[in-house]
Amino acid sequence: MLNWNLLDKIIKSSKKVFLTTHVNPDADGLGSELAMYYYLKSLNIDCKILNSSETPDYLTFLDPDNVIEVWDKNNHSEWIKDVDTAIAFDIGDYRRMNELSTQIKENNIYSVIIDHHPYSSDFFDLVLVDINFASTGNMVWSFLEHSNYKSYNQISLDALYSALITDTGSFRYNSTDSESHKMAGFLLDNGVKPYDVYEKIYERRSLKQINLLSESIKNLKFNFSNLVCGVIISKEIQNKAGANHEHVEGFTDFFRSIDGVQISYCIIEQDHSYRINFRSRGKYIINDIAKSFGGGGHKLAAGASVNNLSAIDIENKILKKIKGKINVN
Repeated sequence: MLNWNLLDKIIKSSKKVFLTTHVNPDADGLGSELAMYYYLKSLNIDCKILNSSETPDYLTFLDPDNVIEVWDKNNHSEWIKDVDTAIAFDIGDYRRMNELSTQIKENNIYSVIIDHHPYSSDFFDLVLVDINFASTGNMVWSFLEHSNYKSYNQISLDALYSALITDTGSFRYNSTDSESHKMAGFLLDNGVKPYDVYEKIYERRSLKQINLLSESIKNLKFNFSNLVCGVIISKEIQNKAGANHEHVEGFTDFFRSIDGVQISYCIIEQDHSYRINFRSRGKYIINDIAKSFGGGGHKLAAGASVNNLSAIDIENKILKKIKGKINVN
């Protein structure tokens, strides 16, 4: 049972709070922190959203007030010194906060994690984790309802709906449950227009992204009797498409949708590291593979960041791990 009473007590005893989510933020992390931000502001709490990396272009619509900031030591080190509480959303692993995890410890900030990913570290002071929730946004909504919050603005409502539809695959994934639909009903009753949000997230693909998808398909590899497919999306491929690593959103899900494919992966070259995304159709669990690279996630959707291996070495390790699961030549 999640201790929302304790969280409520901690928040209301705090004068200064910062909120954050994982590096390369998605709609669930962003939506969760935005909804909590406006709740805290309604309590007149000094609050900032500080993330480790920029909001992806396709999700900037979630923040019309431009309240989300990217951590900058020169700009924020003084402000953060007397923060009472830090709340991290949807991070899976504290290391996915990058330097902000160090700031929490150095400044002796009371820390809270709200997450629906499996979590086992003792980094946080208060752990509010429940893998039975379809999204972290669903957890935030549960807390706000528990707190009898009534002052939702349109930004909060759209943010929570974005969190919900992205992590349930628009209510297609097995994580979707009656609570997901209950939350959706509440949001729609209070002003969310489903297609407006859906269109902004899913129907504004740039030509750069389409070009990158085309180049990625050309380089797609199939293994183990076509049960597995994956691709290394190198800087060379990105440059050829006139795109960058932010344009790969949804690729791994798309490759998983190929008939017969059980597991898909993308290895995406970034400036100083590789990001790995994994998806499984359901027969094989893949978050243990992500964990072997220092990442994590759900059983069927996981990821990791790697900076000490080449792309080829990463791929070879992935295929070796998968071979042990599916037991084919």
